[in-house]
Amino acid sequence: MEVIAAMNDDKTLIVYLTMRDLTGERIDKTMDLYNYSINGATMFTHELVHYDESTNTATIRMIANGGNKLNGKKVTVRVSSFLSDKQYFKDMETQVVLADVINYSPRVISLNMRNIPGGSGDLFPELEEKGIINILNVDEKSIEIPNIDFVKITNIGYVDGRLHIQTKWNDTRDDHGFLYLLNAGGDRIESSSVAFGIDEQGSTAYGREYLEYIYDIEPQEVSNYSLYGSFVKNNNYTEGKWATTFKIEAVDKSKRVIRDVELGNSKLDEITIQPLGIEIRGNIKDSDRFDIEATMDDGTKITYNHAVIGETNGETYIKYFPTSPTKIENIKELRINGLLVEL
Repeated sequence: MEVIAAMNDDKTLIVYLTMRDLTGERIDKTMDLYNYSINGATMFTHELVHYDESTNTATIRMIANGGNKLNGKKVTVRVSSFLSDKQYFKDMETQVVLADVINYSPRVISLNMRNIPGGSGDLFPELEEKGIINILNVDEKSIEIPNIDFVKITNIGYVDGRLHIQTKWNDTRDDHGFLYLLNAGGDRIESSSVAFGIDEQGSTAYGREYLEYIYDIEPQEVSNYSLYGSFVKNNNYTEGKWATTFKIEAVDKSKRVIRDVELGNSKLDEITIQPLGIEIRGNIKDSDRFDIEATMDDGTKITYNHAVIGETNGETYIKYFPTSPTKIENIKELRINGLLVEL
């Protein structure tokens, strides 16, 4: 493992590191760090941004809170495990007949929303506010999903006017997925979800063994939909003790600022290009996203594929981070959504 570059500004630290397997083939284009840290910084994301098949080398970009408080300090990146050899199962038809649940009255149990590891979806805040909710009794069914061996459907039915689909997951490292409803017209209904476990007495407890998906759909509508799922399986889990220590140099304050940029039908107030990334300011909606590509003097093309949205003084900004370290003095041209921006 080698750190090839590190950059920071007032708020953010970016570290680019490479990992290469010297004795086997456990690193591939699906590699994903599992347990890792940077001392002195709070990690919030990492991403594999490049994989060199000829050398079996993965380049990973870590983005962390920390910023200028790390100037001049030594930091250590540690990795103790990673995942690889992922299998992706997209848009799998479950063959569950949803019409069968209309006249089925399932047994329910109580779930304390304050004693679960989490959940997701638009309904989750409402469920969390209730405190105690009803969910399906566990393990009343055992429905296999075709070609999927790490999760099965253990109950299904309507609870308090909403469709619930309960799943039970094998004890694996970060295998995950989701279920959704789809009709013949292409209309799709996403779920909300709650994770929970079961104790020895059969009562709900803190845990991730079960994941219950909840859909806001009327019973008379459900027969028009089919149940689909997308899943990810991690076949390799590799442990080790990798660490490297380096010094964070002072913030590089160099920048290029472009103001009042006409971009098709949009007008951007300001584009700031810095070594750490490119920041766009203006009347930007949360849903707005820009495709940014820089061409360097040597012809190399660098994309900016990770965005953070924020607001200062009532103005929205989006900050984009590059897939590899960038010297702004070597940027020859910049394109946003395919349109050339005059530097």
